[in-house]
Amino acid sequence: MLCAIPIEIATRELDGILYLALHLAARGLPTLFGERMVNQYVLSSSNPVIYFDSDQDVSVNEAVLAAGGRVINLNPEGLNQWDAPEYLDNFLRILPCVSRICAWGDKQAAMLRSRLPPDKANLVAVTGYPSFDLASKKFLPYFRDESLGRRYGEDYLLINTSFTCNHSMGFDYYFEMLSRMKEWRIYKDKKFMAFMRRNAEYQRGLLEPFVALTRHLALRFPKRQVIIRPHPAENMDFYRSRIADLPNVHVLRTGSVRKWIATAGAVIHHDCTTGLEALLMGKPLIQYRPHFDPELAAAIVSELGHPAETPEAVADLVVATSKGCGPAPSAHDLTSYVANLRQKACEVIADMAAGFAAGGPAAWKPRPPGVWGSVKCWRKYLSKLLRAKQPGRNGRKVRYALSKFPYMTEQDIRDRLDKLWAIEPELPRARVERLTVNTFLLTQ
Repeated sequence: MLCAIPIEIATRELDGILYLALHLAARGLPTLFGERMVNQYVLSSSNPVIYFDSDQDVSVNEAVLAAGGRVINLNPEGLNQWDAPEYLDNFLRILPCVSRICAWGDKQAAMLRSRLPPDKANLVAVTGYPSFDLASKKFLPYFRDESLGRRYGEDYLLINTSFTCNHSMGFDYYFEMLSRMKEWRIYKDKKFMAFMRRNAEYQRGLLEPFVALTRHLALRFPKRQVIIRPHPAENMDFYRSRIADLPNVHVLRTGSVRKWIATAGAVIHHDCTTGLEALLMGKPLIQYRPHFDPELAAAIVSELGHPAETPEAVADLVVATSKGCGPAPSAHDLTSYVANLRQKACEVIADMAAGFAAGGPAAWKPRPPGVWGSVKCWRKYLSKLLRAKQPGRNGRKVRYALSKFPYMTEQDIRDRLDKLWAIEPELPRARVERLTVNTFLLTQ
């Protein structure tokens, strides 16, 4: 069967999906991947596919099953499953139309199963998540970008933020928009939104302290560059307007966060998933907590790294880690939360997909949409580029959408595959074809 994997945020998901696609190819399964055009291919065909659901869209899942396909839920926000149990209610809607739900670890699986009817508990499988297969010292060469080192030095300080309260579209507008989507009805739940607003207030109390930390580090280490890398949803101008006078501070969001981690001298966060990635990649990690509420900070990731409560303490830890200070112990067994630490998620998931495909029909091969179809795709994309130049919220909304999956060529994908093959030459050689804007087909 053909595997179909829609991707929302390329910088977060693409590398892991490519690695998964190569493991699927090793089992004779081609992979269609890319932006939302993947769903259009799936819905416009009556051919069965193995569909990797990431946003619990019941209508798409039902269509896949009706065509004789299978649905594997592979959610890129798996860490949120321990932040707020209310997120798990989203999975209750897809129980009649999902073949398997992939959990990042045993703890998330237990939480999921606790919310499911007993006869549905076997839908949950502990797999890990594909991108965390690549979060290790072994794959540092894959992510390492020599141009970053040349431009910012080999010892720059990377500050990763993930503050929803600083959303580029505005907190209230963004969540109102989500509440109108059928797959995110949870944002209409008053109890859940009360929690989200409390969390936003907590985060607002962190914004200015993180700016103060940045200024302190820039002045304490004038010969080192300091990089603030906000979450893709954040308003970058908040930070830029407050550090414009500091020549060694940069607010940037280009490329994968793993590239920035791979070249950084040290990584600083509060409760960001990138802290876990930095730890797994072997980078010195500091967890800055000018104030801390264990009920509102993201559990697990907020306890990773050397803790520091003041800018001075962070700066002292920067010096200590540069002299070989060892990694701070985690308060948790991370293997229970990230199964990748004991198994390769891509192998487990690829075996699962191969099991679903066994005995089924041969994979159908999607083709480019033809002249008129291509014109429609390009017209839509070019329209976004024009609308992104609009002032105000409308322009910010389109720019946010474009930033989630920047335009890519076949060569962009081939370059990433070449890097994966250089590290693991035993992976199968595969061909990649661009079908239309940001939609690709990988076959062996």
